[in-house]
Parts: sequence; structure tokens; C-alpha cells
Amino acid sequence: MKLSVSIACLLGASVFASAVPAMGAEELTGTLKKIKETGTITLGVRDSSIPFSYLDDKQSYQGYSVDLCQKVVFAIQRYLDMPTLKTNLNPVTSATRIPLMANGTIDLECGSTTNNLERQKQVAFGPTMFVTATR
Repeated sequence: MKLSVSIACLLGASVFASAVPAMGAEELTGTLKKIKETGTITLGVRDSSIPFSYLDDKQSYQGYSVDLCQKVVFAIQRYLDMPTLKTNLNPVTSATRIPLMANGTIDLECGSTTNNLERQKQVAFGPTMFVTATR
């Protein structure tokens, strides 16, 4: 699992790096501008979306999505040259995650949200990291 997380993080970091312009070439906008101005990034985390985002017995957030989000935060720290970037964890539910992302309360959702056309009209999605099907 550690290898697949590493590969996913490298893939995500490369997508992130190629999607944003060089710092000197273009002014920051949107979420990156907000993060740079406030010095904080807020992650939306789930309490019980095992194995993606959940609280462990020590009340610490764990999971595959939480690990990936931390890697994205590290990439943003490097990109913005902000080694002291503060990370806030904001609990979200299946009912609140999209509205909180859309209104800017959270900057990145670390859970198990399905990427569909209806949600794409409200928020942006990163690369798909997990695929499953139901019968």
C-alpha cells in the first residue's frame, strides 16, 4: 500500500505542478491566492469514511485520502514557498462537504466523494484516485 500511495502522490504532484504556472509568470488567483494571503489551508475531513478519512482511537484523522491530502499540502507549501503553512482540519459530512467546498470554507476535501456531472457544476475535482462499482 505504501508503494501505491507514493505513486499516487507523485502522480498527483506532477499533475499539480503541470497545472499551475511558474510563480513569476502569472499572478495567483482563486484558492492558491487565498492560501498564500491567509497562510492557512483548510482540509475537509470525514469522521467515519473508512478507509479514506476517519478518526482513530486517539481522535486523530487517518486514511488514504487524508494521506494524499497531506502530500498535496506539502506540494502547495513548496510551490508557494511557505514552509510554515498552517493546516486546519474541518470535519465535513456527506451533506456538507460540497457546500463547504463551494463557499470556500474548506480548500480541499479529503474523503470519498464521487466525481459526477452534477457535482462538477459546483466544485472542481482532482484526478480520480479510487474506482469501484456496485451491483
